[in-house]
Amino acid sequence: MYVSVQKLGTTLVWTLNRPDRFHALGPVIGGELLQLCLDLEQELHPFSTSITQNDPAYRCLLIRASPIRRGDKQPIWIAGGDLKELAQLEEPRDGRAYAMEWARIASILQSLPIPVIAAIQGAAIGGGAELALAADLRLATRESSLHFKQLEVGLATGYGSCQRLVSLVGLARATDLLLRCRKLSADEACNLGLISECVADDEALERLILQVTQDLTRLSAKGLMVQKQMLNGPFADRKSSWVEKELDLFESLWMAEAHKKFLDRFTGGEPK
Repeated sequence: MYVSVQKLGTTLVWTLNRPDRFHALGPVIGGELLQLCLDLEQELHPFSTSITQNDPAYRCLLIRASPIRRGDKQPIWIAGGDLKELAQLEEPRDGRAYAMEWARIASILQSLPIPVIAAIQGAAIGGGAELALAADLRLATRESSLHFKQLEVGLATGYGSCQRLVSLVGLARATDLLLRCRKLSADEACNLGLISECVADDEALERLILQVTQDLTRLSAKGLMVQKQMLNGPFADRKSSWVEKELDLFESLWMAEAHKKFLDRFTGGEPK
């Protein structure tokens, strides 16, 4: 299992744990995470539809991954897509299935009736940045970053994240971030609103997480659910008609010349 589950009071914690792959996102870890999402969605469904008067067992979901440290280099939080796994997906339809899996994960996270928090401790690269965007709150250390390098590997955003990014920062800024493969420091991302709060180090992040989760616990569970639905409802309605189109476009790039060339360099198919 590459995603561990903890229950800390009213906080549910999912921790990605595949350090040998820098917690990269491929079909294997995606399958685990999707099943967790589906199970949690089903568990919370009665509360989201006001069938019961009770409060859910969880007030929020925390997604994290232990930072991979490499000497004096920037730590890695999630290193994009798992290129070793993705290199085995030789047909465009396989690439589409991969993107669809992660788009569904992101969609469920955004539509859950409880707040989702991403605790970022290092570089969130490509798909890692896209996963973070699906959270409601993104908390980070100052050594963190968001790197939108999808075009550099011959692809484009693949988790339904293009419209999500536009919704967060506007079309002009999203265009700049994606077309220029921008890498944002934690402070820069915080200034743009892509990171909710940025703190000095890992110790400060733990204190911030505790503070935020305690703040959420003190609030009305039903009020939180209603407020999240109000916040995300317009985005979900606007995005729904584009989901299939984005997947079609992503599929058209899979194993096209630029993408295959990048994978060949990575897997040793040709000299780097």
